[in-house]
Amino acid sequence: MLFDDIKTEKDLELLKCNIMRDKNLHAHFMDIRKKTATTYGPDLKHASNPNDERRMPSNSEMVAYYKDLVKKGEQKPSKEVEQILRKIKVRSNSGVAVVSLLTKPYQCPGRCIYCPFEKEMPKSYLSKEPAAARALANNFDPYAQVQNRMRALVANGHPIDKLEVIVIGGTWSAYEKDYQEEFISEIFRAANNFTKGDDEYETGTELSLEELQQENETAGARIIGLSIETRPDHINEEELNRLRWLGVTKIEIGVQHLQDSVLSFNQRDMTAKEISDATELMRNAGFKVVYHMMPNLPGSTPEMDIQMFGDLFNGNKYHPDMLKMYPCVVLKGSVLYTMWERGEFKPYTDDELIHVLREAKKQVPRYVRILRVIRDIPASYIIAGSKVSNLRQVILEDQKKHNWQCECIRCREIRNNQVQLDDYELQTIEYNTVTGKEIFLSFEHTSENKCAAFCRLRLPDKDATTTFTGNLEVLRDAAIVRELHTYGQLMKIKNKGDQGQHRGLGMRLMQEAERIARESGCKKLAVISGVGVREYYKNKLGYKLDHTYMVKTL
Repeated sequence: MLFDDIKTEKDLELLKCNIMRDKNLHAHFMDIRKKTATTYGPDLKHASNPNDERRMPSNSEMVAYYKDLVKKGEQKPSKEVEQILRKIKVRSNSGVAVVSLLTKPYQCPGRCIYCPFEKEMPKSYLSKEPAAARALANNFDPYAQVQNRMRALVANGHPIDKLEVIVIGGTWSAYEKDYQEEFISEIFRAANNFTKGDDEYETGTELSLEELQQENETAGARIIGLSIETRPDHINEEELNRLRWLGVTKIEIGVQHLQDSVLSFNQRDMTAKEISDATELMRNAGFKVVYHMMPNLPGSTPEMDIQMFGDLFNGNKYHPDMLKMYPCVVLKGSVLYTMWERGEFKPYTDDELIHVLREAKKQVPRYVRILRVIRDIPASYIIAGSKVSNLRQVILEDQKKHNWQCECIRCREIRNNQVQLDDYELQTIEYNTVTGKEIFLSFEHTSENKCAAFCRLRLPDKDATTTFTGNLEVLRDAAIVRELHTYGQLMKIKNKGDQGQHRGLGMRLMQEAERIARESGCKKLAVISGVGVREYYKNKLGYKLDHTYMVKTL
């Protein structure tokens, strides 16, 4: 059969060449190409010349061709072939399909000197950044952004059963409340409608946010995680209550630095104490916490930056679950650009920046995931500062050259490797924060330093300052599971797994979390579940929805 000999990406390229040479094969391929353009829209046609019948087929068209042959019974389905066909495999290698979308332009309350301002974009975002460009093309419509992103994922061979939705666009908490509700409602409506059929795609509904969330619990595309960006000084219990009502499970906050003098110089209008206090509030409400850190800020030095990353995990004040590193660069439209023109700011050299990132990664513990080491800003925007776009790869090569290992979760996750369960053992890391204890449970390979699954369990102190009102009321006297994640290639919800997912690792982690919580004297265990994962906790583990958390009495 046509795809049976596909074992590597090189074999795939040979097949594409054969399609070009074989007239009969090419005629069949042209039929599926027309269907692909009709199904997925003109944005997925070949950018340079969509009408050129003799061009090399795209990955999305090859996926559509393969699926058509399987549907007709002319090709046996093959996981190996699907893995090779899948473009940008990292999109679903971590067990979820990621959908990023941008909010509309809106006045940010911040005065940060490094932030650029572009007229038709939210502050700090630039129209040629990939996610921003997609948002602009969709007029910032959340429904269109989600649907088009899902179409692209499907076209390139990715399952869309489990979606992690990341809302970016500056300070979410500053947007009007009505806009927030409408924006999130449209995200859920887009996911719910995606697998219903073309006639449902553009149909408006009068369903409330709660009704849309309830529908998503069993939808074909389920939102298993939802994150927003905001400032630490906007975090309070009222805001956390509202975020839970919206379905948010992860909060990204702009920290940038831990020295008050540096924060003040850059007009951040907040202190390190406010950052610590906000972190503790978010953690006690069960949220996953992402810090945005910015080495190379005016007023800092390489030595201060390296110390800053150490301070994140020493003591009990911070301990974020995830990090995004955004080295500061000079962009037009920012106050920093004027300072640079006057000679008042000199960015780090590439060697200095790589040294900082290297020493930063060396200090990151095993329970933290580094999401980014550089922001995806096109080089044409950068007036001064590093233009090295592949810093993560540069750091990886540095590790090999100098024989050191980053211990962050992303560097250790199993990705698409096969998993022999007997090779993985349960490990525990404990650390204290200001008002509680964190217990990181994970299944780790006994010799290869790989992580297959993990659970973040929170044991709040009895005298924690959280007052537990509204949606948070259920957390009184409860231990909290803030995150449960199994790595490996994303598996469709009802499929059996042969990598990390759907092998029982999540259930075993939850059983251990329940045991620890019970022995610690907690009366119940609450999970900050994404809307699309409620069915798992309900049907597999015996939890019930209470306010916005999945809860089990111990």
